[in-house]
Amino acid sequence: MSIAILLSTYNGADFITQQLDSLFEQSHASFEVFVRDDGSQDGTLEVLKGYDVKLLPSDVNLGSRESFAALLNYAVSNSDADYFMFCDQDDVWYANKVEKTLAKMKQMEAQYGDVPLLVHTDLEVVDELLNTIAPSMWQYEHTLPEKNAFSRLLIQNTVTGCTVMINRALAEKCLTIPNGAIMHDWWLGLVASQFGKIGFITEPTIKYRQHGKNTIGAKGFKVNPLHMVLGLIYSLVFRDQDYLKHLQVNIDQARSFLDVFVDEIDDKNKALITDFITLEQKSFFQRRVVIYKHRLLKQGFLRNVALFVKV
Repeated sequence: MSIAILLSTYNGADFITQQLDSLFEQSHASFEVFVRDDGSQDGTLEVLKGYDVKLLPSDVNLGSRESFAALLNYAVSNSDADYFMFCDQDDVWYANKVEKTLAKMKQMEAQYGDVPLLVHTDLEVVDELLNTIAPSMWQYEHTLPEKNAFSRLLIQNTVTGCTVMINRALAEKCLTIPNGAIMHDWWLGLVASQFGKIGFITEPTIKYRQHGKNTIGAKGFKVNPLHMVLGLIYSLVFRDQDYLKHLQVNIDQARSFLDVFVDEIDDKNKALITDFITLEQKSFFQRRVVIYKHRLLKQGFLRNVALFVKV
């Protein structure tokens, strides 16, 4: 069973050597590394040429989402890989990351058969010098992987791409990642939760490096009770519309999902998505009914209090 590791790079010369070394020191060595550079102006390409990787031809900056989409399309068409993993340029993988993730994937295949499958893991959050900030990103951000239902993923993504392995069935279903998708990992999670299964490993498999150039990064969840109460009162009194505007990217992504898979989604989920993408057109009361009815919830009590008050 072969694995394609998909690495997108952009001005990553400061850290990419450590990442590549961690790939080629894996306990499970049956994989190929496909790399697409997104227009680096530093020494990234020179570093890549020193490793046994398949470098895709590229002469245009696409951004992270489209670069990974291009990698996935290329690897599906130009390899016989059974599984695909996604890799950022600035992290460091634990030596057993591939082995442990593949074992979980095999377990899921035995349980669910040949359906779209996704496995993701916890992460160790580290600083630029790989010093530990938090031993578990899931605890750091107060997220629970077992709550990755489709309705929740429409509202909040908890699938981190650099920990993900997918099978070919899911890869082939995700060859079209539309412009409305927020990020490739979020889209993969939505598709897997709708048409297949998502599995997870509760232990970290990666040192997730935080520095000034992270595309997204880890965000610790801390609450100042006074600020939260004042913010909720402000939202109720003045009907601040910023929260709905903030949800617009989620709504656009849901609309794209419906457009791509309209012929494959059952009536229940069509109704869910339709209610969600028309949320802004609904009344104060109707919006809350939609959120509760379809369980369009975030992870954690306080996040959901804020959602119900502000939406």
